[in-house]
Amino acid sequence: MLYDDKVKQAVVGTLEDGVPAIAIHMINLLEQGYLPNKNKTTILNWSNILIHAYENIDVLSEEQHRKLDILYNKVVKL
Repeated sequence: MLYDDKVKQAVVGTLEDGVPAIAIHMINLLEQGYLPNKNKTTILNWSNILIHAYENIDVLSEEQHRKLDILYNKVVKL
């Protein structure tokens, strides 16, 4: 197992904290008459997928772990 529970919970916690913040920011933009950019929508969608992937990371292979980490880093940098 590549991930211990502390690392897995830290990643999931970071993603779970970010989702409501982005959603609130998008709602505020919409209320002001602005359309949120595509990055915010992409982050929101992929964050939900990544949360479930990291919660079940124990069933993935090492290569899948590596690819999941790459995807996570790309989403966080958006």
